[in-house]
Amino acid sequence: MAHAALDLTDAALQADLAELRARFPETRALYREVCGLLFFRYGVTPTANKLYSLVRKGSMGTPAEVLQAFWQELRGRTRVTIDHPDLPEALKDIAAEAVQTIWHAANEAATGELGTLRAEARAAATAAEAERDAAHAETALAREEAAALVAQLDAARQTIEEGQATLAAERQAHAATQARLEAGRAELEAAGRQLAELRTQFSTELERAREAVTLAQERAEASERRSLRELDQERTARQKSERTAEDLRAELAAARSEARDAAVAHAEGRAKREAQVAALADRLAVAEHAQRKAAGDLEAVQAELAAALRRAERGEAEAALARQLLATLRVAPRERDGGGGGGGGGGGGRRRKGGSSAATAPEEQGDGSGGSSAG
Repeated sequence: MAHAALDLTDAALQADLAELRARFPETRALYREVCGLLFFRYGVTPTANKLYSLVRKGSMGTPAEVLQAFWQELRGRTRVTIDHPDLPEALKDIAAEAVQTIWHAANEAATGELGTLRAEARAAATAAEAERDAAHAETALAREEAAALVAQLDAARQTIEEGQATLAAERQAHAATQARLEAGRAELEAAGRQLAELRTQFSTELERAREAVTLAQERAEASERRSLRELDQERTARQKSERTAEDLRAELAAARSEARDAAVAHAEGRAKREAQVAALADRLAVAEHAQRKAAGDLEAVQAELAAALRRAERGEAEAALARQLLATLRVAPRERDGGGGGGGGGGGGRRRKGGSSAATAPEEQGDGSGGSSAG
């Protein structure tokens, strides 16, 4: 039974078409078999438009030519069938008229379908050209976008390379800063060690200075004690030696004052150096300069201590000189006593004895004064 419309997306029809394409690769043979499939299996009158819609091969005139040949072949087969000798003449005439009517209708339909197909082909060609132009425009736009993307990619790559170069430079700067920091730390540790050594050396020198001052004071006190003992023993010569004793005391006081001043100056120098050491700890940038200054201050203190020791020794020398003067003063009264009682010979002996005692030690002078008092 013929159908008024055919669903071109029917699964069975598509399967049959796929089978025919595999069996008949030649275009005209494929169109001829599709005509037979539509007419005999699906009861659909084939047209050029339907054939081209199903096969889509060859030119637009190929399905029309194949369809015309199909109808001629079908008419010839029908005539053969109609011309069968067993059929009556009336039936032959009716069949012939029917086939002729079908043929004319099919031919007119094929002609109309061919015009429609050509119009559709022209419209499709126009649409294809428009699509081609649009595709060209889209291609050009896509190329421009691709070029822009490539430019952006190049810019991004350049930015990344610059960032990597900057990062490498920052890493190198960080490494240099780290190296400088390590060097600063090493210098700080070295300065700390030098500071500790300087403090130890300063403490040692300070202790030595204290011992020297103490020794000088002890020597001065011993000298003072010896002078006092001699003054007590030489009461008879007190009036003449008072001035000398007072001068000696003044010198001893001056020596003590100088020793105390030296101790005070030493303490002040120590406080100053401690302040300099604290400043050195706070200002590591000028550590070497502060160390040189502390060393200079230490040398100055040592010089002051040496000067104080020299002054103490000078005081001792002056005390020894005072003792000699006292011995001389003791000898003078003896000579006077000897001149009044014993004559000139005895006086000469006393003078020689006094001259020799002026060059003797203080202990010998003390013994001589004791002998004089006893005589």
